[in-house]
Amino acid sequence: MINANKRFENNHVVVTGGGSGIGRGVAFRLAREGANVTIANRDRKKGEAVEKEITDLGLSAKYIPVDVASIDSINELIENAHVTFGPIHVAVSNAGISETKPVGVEITPEDWDQVFNINAKGSFFFCKGCAQHMIDNGAKGSIITLSSVVARGVSGTTGAYSASKASIIMFTKTLAKCLSSHNIRVNCVAPGVIETDIFGLTEDKMMMERGTLSDWIVDQSIKTGDLLIRRKGQPEDVASAVAYLASDEASYITGQTLSVDGGMDWSW
Repeated sequence: MINANKRFENNHVVVTGGGSGIGRGVAFRLAREGANVTIANRDRKKGEAVEKEITDLGLSAKYIPVDVASIDSINELIENAHVTFGPIHVAVSNAGISETKPVGVEITPEDWDQVFNINAKGSFFFCKGCAQHMIDNGAKGSIITLSSVVARGVSGTTGAYSASKASIIMFTKTLAKCLSSHNIRVNCVAPGVIETDIFGLTEDKMMMERGTLSDWIVDQSIKTGDLLIRRKGQPEDVASAVAYLASDEASYITGQTLSVDGGMDWSW
């Protein structure tokens, strides 16, 4: 019988973007379930703060810096994580950014490249690197990617972000097929409007108060009937889905995308 309270005991989990938002929520959830968690984050201050929060609870975590837009940095992360906690069993590709333009057609080539370098290229090469590491170490592995509700339906207000997140769903399916013979499962979680800082740059650009853009999206979605659960999601909501898909309870699930969006994609 699976111990639901300690599903990741003696497992090594790497979470990119683990210094805030959804990544932080995932790191806490899996650490509480017994994992040794590598918190991979570009911002050292945030990453070290989450490491301290987790270890102060008597749980196991270590911050390791990474820039997922750099393949060399990804490879260094995987090597250092292995030295710290041993072979990687679960890889969670969460790091991502959004463009700062409120309308997709206004995006510049530089913004487009930056979003794709982190969201699409960074996620793919992190997953690829972790998969090869799992194969080399004979580890039965699970890889979880993070997409978005806007990858599954057109919002009209995003360009690079929605396109980059749609690409994640497709390469998740490809990796699931390629890695099946190695006992590595690959699944995706597509969050809806989650209470994180990802809207912050756009709010700053539009001179909006922090937190108001996500509130507006939720209000509009409720009015149109698109949001069936009438609230913003929390990082813990997404962390629960990640923990399930990464665990042995989902041992017969691969190549799938689970929406955690309050029902926003019900009509798509």
